[in-house]
Parts: sequence; structure tokens; C-alpha cells
Amino acid sequence: MPFFILLAIILRLINIDKPEGLWNDEYVSWFVASTPFIKGFWQEVLKQCHMPLYYLYLKPFTTCSDVVMRITSVIPSVISVYVMYLTGKEFSKKTAVYAGLLTSVLSFLVYYAQEVRFYSLLFLFSALLLLFTERILNNKKGWIGYILSSLLILSTHVLGGIYVFFNTMYVLYRKKKLSKWVIFVPFVLLPILPFALNILKMLPSSQWWGVFSYTNILFLFSDFFSPILTNNVNAPPEFFYKKDFLWSLLILVPTLIGVFGIFRGANKQRGLIAVCTAVITVMSILAVCGKLVFITKYAIEILPALLLLFVLGINDKLFVLFITFHLFAIFTPFYVTKIPRLEGHKIVGNILNKQNPDKVIYTYYSKDRFLKYLDKEFPSYWIDKTKRFVYLDNPTLILNEIEIGDRISVVFLDSVSFVPENRIEEAKNRSLPEMYVTFSIIKNALIKELNDNYKDFDVKNNGSWTVITATRFK
Repeated sequence: MPFFILLAIILRLINIDKPEGLWNDEYVSWFVASTPFIKGFWQEVLKQCHMPLYYLYLKPFTTCSDVVMRITSVIPSVISVYVMYLTGKEFSKKTAVYAGLLTSVLSFLVYYAQEVRFYSLLFLFSALLLLFTERILNNKKGWIGYILSSLLILSTHVLGGIYVFFNTMYVLYRKKKLSKWVIFVPFVLLPILPFALNILKMLPSSQWWGVFSYTNILFLFSDFFSPILTNNVNAPPEFFYKKDFLWSLLILVPTLIGVFGIFRGANKQRGLIAVCTAVITVMSILAVCGKLVFITKYAIEILPALLLLFVLGINDKLFVLFITFHLFAIFTPFYVTKIPRLEGHKIVGNILNKQNPDKVIYTYYSKDRFLKYLDKEFPSYWIDKTKRFVYLDNPTLILNEIEIGDRISVVFLDSVSFVPENRIEEAKNRSLPEMYVTFSIIKNALIKELNDNYKDFDVKNNGSWTVITATRFK
């Protein structure tokens, strides 16, 4: 077991210092957690579509470096290795060893151990819930741990309520205590009900960018079991979207082994596979109805159960092959710790520090996103998501604040402003999300104005960012 823990630590510390800095979701974690209690912390929590526990967990570390904040995700991820080992021990020593080793090397868990987000913490809580589930079903003490684990999940992720509900129904059914569910519901749900209702109301507007397709389900299993992560933000329309033999091998073989192991394990634990299937079904229905973007990390609560099913159903040779694929992936350019944070805010900070403009205009995000990485605070203007319609008819109005002789930098997030001017109408006709269309119009108009009235251009493209620096001459 100490070897598994050491291996988990090593894998999770490789490339943990991300040169791109925090990206949007991580910035939100940092911003909310860093807000003082007496200056609007709970108000900021209520603006989010997630529960408050993680922000409280991160709060003591918000003045630390990015690396230290990422280590706060490493810690629960490493603890999860031991929890999954204990869960496997409820079945056999071999199952315990397989479960611990699998949790240690699984690429999906390694990736989220380096994110300043709640997913590693959530996996730990879900693994604890699985452990206490098995102990209860094995007629051991575990109800207190079960209830506490359920509360921790519900206090971390609003969608965790789906998993907790179905898992609890399964446990109560097995223990012939379904009548006690009436008592359990208010005890668990009442403390988090105000947050949950607020979040469910906000989810549709916060999930504007995703479209559900069958590939979301396929990528759920490939993300969980292969070293290739695809559906971190949104799934491509095709499963084999990249024509590369090594990449295809790394995504296909481990995924097939994973699904095979789950299929065989399901014969031994039909209740667990029923819980997982129910969660995936509900998430799919929400996604089809436009209430939720179906991305793999939102289903992380079921991953401990899937891993247990996998180790219960897999044979020794296939397990060794599976682990070998994940360890081999470390030496490939596709490994999860090498995935760049293309929207990292430090990219912009580094460019602006080098350019040292007189003024800065930001689009899509306001200046607050980048202050963490700026050597000094530049006079700034912005067209963010809340101001987008004010400037939509005439985006160049924002340039009225720029005087002749001023050298300015204009910051564009290319991943939300990628439609060229001659394809705007086509984008509207094929129902491209409004945010993409709007910020593409803004970007095209500002670039045209810069070309007409500015000189000494310096265009920097890095990650998902374009920063144009130029001097106004008329």
C-alpha cells in the first residue's frame, strides 16, 4: 500500500506548476474562496452553480501560490487511494490491491488532482460513501459514516444529490428499510435545500455552451478509463476526432478493457451498476432538455463505483495491460499532466507585462481575471458578458476612451470569438450559441477599427488568446 501512495503522489506532482496559470473555472474557485466572509462571501457562493463546501476548504490557501492551491486537490486525491483500497478489502485482498493501484494511476484522477476545483474532494467523498455502502451491506457498522459522506457530497456538488438518492434507495432496498427513507430525506436535504434550489434555477443559463450528443456517453467511459481526456469542457461531434494511431490506441484499448471489466463486475454487483445507470440516465435527460452540459467530471460521483465494478470483473492479464497503458502514457505527449490550460489567465498577464501598454481593453472577461498575474495595474476598459449587448450595435464605442498617441492592448478570448465576419449569418442560421456570435461580432468590429486608425501592430497568439497591441494615430 505505501507504494501505491508514493506512486500517486509522484504522478500528481508531475508538471503541477502550470505555466498558463489559473483558467476560468479555477479563477472562480479562487475568487469565491478569497472573498472575505464580511464582504460578500455567501453572496458570491449563491452566484455559482455549485455548493459551498469546496470554497470553504480552499479559503485558507487563497493567498498562496497557484502550485499550493493545486496541492489542495492532490491531498484528497491521494487519500482516495487508501479509501478505495479499504473498499476493495470488503471483498478480498486482491480486490483491495487492484482498487488501490487503479486509483493511484488512473489518468482522469491524476488530471483533476492538479485542478483548483472540487472534483478530487468530491471523488474522495464518493469513495467514502462507497466504502460505507459496502460495510453496511456486509452487516458492519457504517450508518454514521454513510450519512456524513452523503452530506459531504451534497455540500460539494448539486448533482451529487442524484447519486446520493439512487445509492440510498439501493442500500435501503437491500437492508429492507425503505420505509425509513421518509426520515432520511429531510435530515439530509433540508440543510442544503436553499443552495440547491438556487443552483437548479441558475444551471440552464450557466450551461449555455454545450450541446448533447451520443458522443457524450462514449467520452464518459473513455475519459474515465483511457489516458486521453476529451470531454473536459465539451465533447467533439465524433469519437475518433483525431487521426493519430498512438492516440487512437491509447483511447480505444483501455476504454474497451474498462467497459469489459464493468460488464463482468456488474454480474456480481447488479445494484451498483443500476445506481450508475440511473445517474447517467438522469444526467442525459437533463442534457437533452438543455438544463445541463453533459461533461465527464459532472459524473465523478459514480466513478468509485465503476472502478469497484471494474476490479471485481477484470482478470489479471487485462488488469496488467490496463495499468501498463496508463503508465506508458506518461511518456507520450498526450499525458494528462501535459495538457495545457489554453485559457489560462497568466498567458495574458505575461503578454501585457512584456508589452507594457498605456491602456488595455478586455473582451469577454473584465480586468479582474488577470490582476493576479500583472506586474502593475493598467488603465483598463472591458466588454464582458454582462456588458455585451450595450456594445453589440457599435463595439467601437469602447475605443472612444483611447487618445491619439496611446498604445493599447486589446485582449480577445478566441474560444468564444472564432466566427469570421463573412460567416456570422451562417452561424446564426445554424443556431450557434449567442455568446459565440456576439463576441465574434465584437472582435471583428474592433479589429477592423484597429486596422483603420492604429499603427505599429504587435499581434500575440498564445493558447486560446489573441492580444493585439497598437498605437492610435488618428
